[in-house]
Amino acid sequence: MVIFRNVVDGQPFQNWWDNGSNQVAFGRGNKGFIVFNNDDWSLSTTLQTGLPGGTYCDVISGDKINGNCTGIKVYVSSDGKAQFSISNSAEDPFIAIHADSKL
Repeated sequence: MVIFRNVVDGQPFQNWWDNGSNQVAFGRGNKGFIVFNNDDWSLSTTLQTGLPGGTYCDVISGDKINGNCTGIKVYVSSDGKAQFSISNSAEDPFIAIHADSKL
């Protein structure tokens, strides 16, 4: 998460989303996006990330190593939207992607 913070430093908060309960997501400019699920049910939704299209490595579940991802891959479409699915029983019920985690 330190790298995430460094990549998004100084970027404005944008693309806020919440479900009115304990599922929250937001972007930091066009540099990063994070989704939290602290509810008693799974999260499954498509959100505007503000990021350029491409495949990103979730820096919570894995690492980007030699252009590959050891964790969850998130596909951002050309319009900046991505599908997020996070189980409420996941060990780490959140996903974070940023410009430097793009594959």
